[in-house]
Amino acid sequence: MSRLRRRLLALALVCGCVIAFLLSPLFPFVRSLAVMGVYSGMHQRQSLLAEEGIRLHIPGGLATPEADWYPFVMTFTADAAYAAYTGQPDARLTILYNFPAFDLSRGCSRLYDPNSPYYNGFYGAYLVRDGSNAALAGGDPDEDAAAQIAAFDFFTLVLGDFGLTPEERVFDFTVTERASGVTYAGYEGWTKFQAEFTVNGSAHNAREGGVLSYLQYGAPGFGPVAEEFAPVEMHGIVCARYFPEWDAGVYFYVMGTSAELCRACDQEILSKSTLEAKP
Repeated sequence: MSRLRRRLLALALVCGCVIAFLLSPLFPFVRSLAVMGVYSGMHQRQSLLAEEGIRLHIPGGLATPEADWYPFVMTFTADAAYAAYTGQPDARLTILYNFPAFDLSRGCSRLYDPNSPYYNGFYGAYLVRDGSNAALAGGDPDEDAAAQIAAFDFFTLVLGDFGLTPEERVFDFTVTERASGVTYAGYEGWTKFQAEFTVNGSAHNAREGGVLSYLQYGAPGFGPVAEEFAPVEMHGIVCARYFPEWDAGVYFYVMGTSAELCRACDQEILSKSTLEAKP
């Protein structure tokens, strides 16, 4: 075999491997890691974290042996959209979040899988600067305000991109437990509350041509969905505290389809977060 033929054969094999990888369910996961690593870094540099010199580390899915959550927690700066949503021009919102791990045989996150215990789940933290901080500063967090932050996040930034319309939104919540003076992330004085709520689910049929969020979660791959965004019963845990040195409220949160999953995430991941100001 001539040298030229060997080179052409090697090139053909490489091209074949690349094409096979691009068509495999593994590709969306690798693409997500690459895209979100860069995108999250861009938003972190524009966030309240960077502005106030705050170090906030929340463990990702690699902190546990299970294939439960995405490998790392991401940052999203939602200042302009949140200000428009609240009608407060100076409102600020930085979101740290994580979502269910990819099913590598399907090429997408279990966020979409109604048969997974992680369906519709998220955890992370909100750093908020708006009118709700007055109540939080007084040690009495406004639970309705906290719920509205979560509703803004879920509807505007997640389900809205998937195609859920404002008319289809379902969001009802009830606080079931509340405790004050909780120690969390190295600080005392948090208020911790648990809630049950009904909200639209993430399951939907993949949109033709895709949407931007598919770069992050992959396109839905769990089969046809008879009722898109069907409401689902959820549980949530929130820890809230006001930090006067930053003029910001911090809300750690986890939401999932079972109280057990939320407690496990709280104990094994979220409560091990670290929060401090740069010297």
